[in-house]
Amino acid sequence: MRHAPILFVDFDGTLHAGNAYLDREGGITLDSGRPLFEFAPILADLLSAHPDVEIVLTTSWLDRLPRGVVIAYLPPALSQRVVDTTAAIKPRFGAVRDGTARTYVIAKYAHEHRLVNWLAIDDSVYGAHAHSVSADGDDHYLLLDSSLGLSDEQMLRSTSSRASEVF
Repeated sequence: MRHAPILFVDFDGTLHAGNAYLDREGGITLDSGRPLFEFAPILADLLSAHPDVEIVLTTSWLDRLPRGVVIAYLPPALSQRVVDTTAAIKPRFGAVRDGTARTYVIAKYAHEHRLVNWLAIDDSVYGAHAHSVSADGDDHYLLLDSSLGLSDEQMLRSTSSRASEVF
């Protein structure tokens, strides 16, 4: 059983608004035209009150880029907290079909690593009740608006409140 507090973090729709695209030269741009990782300082600030929290990346960037490259995009206050990714876990076809793939992957990781204190912030954690790893499974997932990410004041308050409870 792992007691270190874990925060599952997505990039697109969480740390910036929009979806990222990798061009032929290896450059990354967002379909929203907004800056990459514009909300990363918000997360770093939120986590400053929780120094023991470790990060597990759930971003789809890991499908196209090496782990080290993906982590290097994060500011040091976040990159130094990254301990793992969910890249090795593949969702079941049913989860892909019903739109709960990300939630399935996070739940499987939490179950396999016997996590106790964890929270997931993501714009695509749908169907949490279907992939619950505990009686309060839905409470582990915070679904963000992809156009606002962590800049959404209401969700930021919810994230801060849940972080204080979980971590």
